[in-house]
Amino acid sequence: MLKSCKQHGIRYDPRIKLLQVLLVGVLVFVLPGKKYELLLFFSVFVFAMLSGMYKTSMKFLLFYGGLFLVAEVSPLFIATTIHYFVLCFTTIVFAALNLTGTTKISELLAALHNMKIPYYINIPLAVILRFFPTLKQDIICIKQCIKTRGIDISIPGILKHPVKIYEMMLIPILMRMLSAATELSASVETRGLGVKCKKTSYEELSFGIFDMLLLIAMIMFYVVIVVMKINNY
Repeated sequence: MLKSCKQHGIRYDPRIKLLQVLLVGVLVFVLPGKKYELLLFFSVFVFAMLSGMYKTSMKFLLFYGGLFLVAEVSPLFIATTIHYFVLCFTTIVFAALNLTGTTKISELLAALHNMKIPYYINIPLAVILRFFPTLKQDIICIKQCIKTRGIDISIPGILKHPVKIYEMMLIPILMRMLSAATELSASVETRGLGVKCKKTSYEELSFGIFDMLLLIAMIMFYVVIVVMKINNY
C-alpha cells in the first residue's frame, strides 16, 4: 500500500489510524505525566507526518509546545487544567484529524467491512465523520455572509457586540445542522442500512507488509510506554 495520497504522504491502512485514535484516546487519560503526554503526542505527530499532513502537523506542534510552555510557568491549578484536559484533548483531536483528513469515508467503510464490523455500526460512524467537515464548511460560509453585510466578526468586533454576533451565528448554524442531519439521514436510508444482504464496496484495501510493520511498531511503542508507567520510569 505504498501509494501517494493527496497530501503526498504514505498511504497506509485506515484501520491503523482508527486503532491509534482509540488507543490514544484511552492512554492520554490513564497515563498521567508530562513524559507520557509528550510521547503520545509524538507518536501521533509521526503518523500524521507519514500521512502527509505537514502543515497541520507543524501547527499542532507549535500549539502543543506553546501550551506546554505556558503550563510550565503557570500556577498549579492552571497547569493541571492545561496538562490533563487541554493537551489531552489536543492529542486526541490531532489523531482524529489524521484519520478523517487523510482517509476517504468509502475507504474507512471498506476497512470496517473487512473486519466484519456490523453494517449498522459502519454507516452511522461514516455519517458522524462526514457531519463535522460539513458543519465546518457551513460555519465558514456563514462567516463570509456576515462579513458581506459589513459586520465585524474579528475578536474586537465580537467583544463589542457579543449578543448580536451570537444571534447571527447561532440561528444559521442550528438551521444548517438540522438540514445536514436530515440529508445525512436520507443518505443512510439510500445506502440500504436495513437491507439484509451481502454488502460490497468500490474500494479495494489490502493489508500489506508495510502496514503490518507499521502496526507492530505502533503497538510496541504504546506497550513500551505502558511498561514505563508500570515500572515508574
